[in-house]
Formats: sequence, structure tokens, C-alpha cells
Amino acid sequence: MNNPVRNIFSLPKGMLLFLAIYTVSFPVFLIEHAAAHTFVLEQWLALSPVRVWNGEVWRMLTYSLVAPGVLGWAVNLFWFGTLVLILARDWSSMRFWLYCMVSAFVGAVPIVLFLPRADVPIFSAGAIIFALLAAWDRLYHRERLIMIGFGEVSVRQAAIFIAVINGVIAFFSCGGWLGLLSMMCGGAAGWLYLWIGAKRVMSRSSRTVQSERVARLEL
Repeated sequence: MNNPVRNIFSLPKGMLLFLAIYTVSFPVFLIEHAAAHTFVLEQWLALSPVRVWNGEVWRMLTYSLVAPGVLGWAVNLFWFGTLVLILARDWSSMRFWLYCMVSAFVGAVPIVLFLPRADVPIFSAGAIIFALLAAWDRLYHRERLIMIGFGEVSVRQAAIFIAVINGVIAFFSCGGWLGLLSMMCGGAAGWLYLWIGAKRVMSRSSRTVQSERVARLEL
């Protein structure tokens, strides 16, 4: 029987670091607010459009590493753990981090463009979740799995269903249409990133490799 905890600790160090950061960031955020009555994490990591326009571009990446609330933290942590365990079969830590940061950055773009003067702290990992679902679909869409209450479905059907559920939750909780648009942009960026990568691999011309063994036989 598979042990989820053992599987998580067997992940590549970079992926394990990502899960560790997301796991502890929200509890630290709460402790800071309750005990120290300070807002350091919020001031330095949150997505604030007006501050981004003033040059603090790193916020378009860091806002995705902290959850906005306990429910979002628990749900996102579950999907992060599940999807990271799946993608670790084929991805390196470097590729995973680059993919997540690209999707987070693109997911922040509509918020920064539509609310350029807003100076409110925004945290959301929805863009990365949608991007990881897109990666799951693109890499494993031919596989079948069992979903409780639905029976056997394809990975594509499962990914679409999960994306719809998360989108509805985000829309009616606090994200609204702009939060949903941000998530969709992150997912689209992830899908496009993988599509471009696949095209580049397919377009590489074949090369003739000289075999050392054949060379010795010719001599």
C-alpha cells in the first residue's frame, strides 16, 4: 500500500521545497498577525498592483506562495501535493519551478492591468493550480482513473472537472470574475508553455552520432 507521506518525502528537493514553503507560509502569516501584530509577509509578498507599477515586480511571483485563507490553503495544499506527486515522474525541480513561476506571473497580469491603482494585498495560488491541471491533462490525458461518485474517467475529464470546481469556489468566495480570469490566464500560460516546448523538441533536426565502437571496428 502506498504511503503518501513517504511518497512526498521522496520527491526531488526542489519540489519538496515548494510544498514546504506553501505549507508553512500561511501558518506563519497567521502567527505574525495574531502574536506580533505585524504585517511583514503581507507588505513584501502580496500582489499590490500599484506597487508593481512602481517597480516591485517580484510581487507577481511571490503572491502565489501564500494562501488568502484557511480554506483556500487546505484545498490548494491538497491539490499541490497530489499534482506534484504526479508530475514528479517526468519533471525536474528546475522545470517545475520555472513552470510555476511563469504561470503565476501571467496570472498576475490581468489583475495588474485592470486594477493599476489598487493598493490592496492579494494572495492566490489559483493560477498555478490551473497550470498544473493543464500539465496533468497534456502529459497524461490518455490515462484513466477512478473518481469517487463518477466512476472511471479520463485524466482530461478529471482535470476539467477539478478546474471548474476550483473556478466556481474562487468566483463566489472572494476572487470574482477577475480572480477567475487570473486563474484561467495562468492555466493558459502553462498549456502554451508546454505546447511551445513540445514544438521545439519536434522541430529539432536529427543528428548523426559517430559511434566509437564502429570507429574502432573500421580501424
